[in-house]
Amino acid sequence: MRLGAIPGATPDKWVTRWRERYPDFTLRVERFDEAGQLERVRAGTVDVGYIRFPEGAAAGIGEDLHRVWLYREAPVVCASRDHWVAAAESSVTWEEIASEPFLDPAELRAQISAPGEDQSATEHPELDRDPDAAPVPPSEGAEPDPAAQLDPVHTPKRGVDLAAGERMALEIVAAGTGLVILPSSVARMLSRRDIVIREVQGVPGYDVGLAWLREADGPVIQEFIGVARGRKPGSGRNEISPASETRSASKASTSDSRSKTDPKSKSGARRGAAGAAPRRSRSGPKPGSRRGQPPRGRRRPR
Repeated sequence: MRLGAIPGATPDKWVTRWRERYPDFTLRVERFDEAGQLERVRAGTVDVGYIRFPEGAAAGIGEDLHRVWLYREAPVVCASRDHWVAAAESSVTWEEIASEPFLDPAELRAQISAPGEDQSATEHPELDRDPDAAPVPPSEGAEPDPAAQLDPVHTPKRGVDLAAGERMALEIVAAGTGLVILPSSVARMLSRRDIVIREVQGVPGYDVGLAWLREADGPVIQEFIGVARGRKPGSGRNEISPASETRSASKASTSDSRSKTDPKSKSGARRGAAGAAPRRSRSGPKPGSRRGQPPRGRRRPR
């Protein structure tokens, strides 16, 4: 199964749990920009993909996809350390910063797009993609995807190629020109010493969840969604059997088959059962015991 992560997403805990419980079901994590995530899910580039939408703006995802929301993250403003925003203790209000010039990472990505690139093809404006990102070879063990070789939206990104528009915006902000509003997780992933991060009050947050194709739904995907939502190993809602239960059942069946076919094991089991049977204790004191007699050198009172 392929999980498509986006900037700021941290699926490490889920991946660790999955690999501990279900080592027979391979889970590969590949990272992409937010732009084109729904396209990747529909094309089968990833089986399950992180999605992030501004609060209340996810109505148009489509009926062909399942989705589950996991959490909501706060918007933050990034400013230079010399900016007055740096004096705020932990947060600022939208009214306080509304008159400031703002940078849009999507517009910055558009400026570095290939000439003639059709920017209207993106799924929604705030999730534009960077078509100039350098191609990255598929992760180890992955089969080459023909679409990934032709379209950068299907090519996993690493290092500075990931979130290139946001990185460029922070470069400009660090120089003291304008502000940028980002999801909290993205801002902290790209944090720098010359940038301050403050929460913004009065601005809608971001809903983060997982999406997958309805027609591709099955026990493995459902089990992964359960793990992501905190399902425990012993839950009665498990869609597939954990590796420990599979190994235990295998050992039990092997042991039963051996006991049925091997006469020596039966006789050994009988001898073991006989040897383990408790012995009956004799009634009365042991021979030579002085229990109930007075100490030596003393006479029994008459």
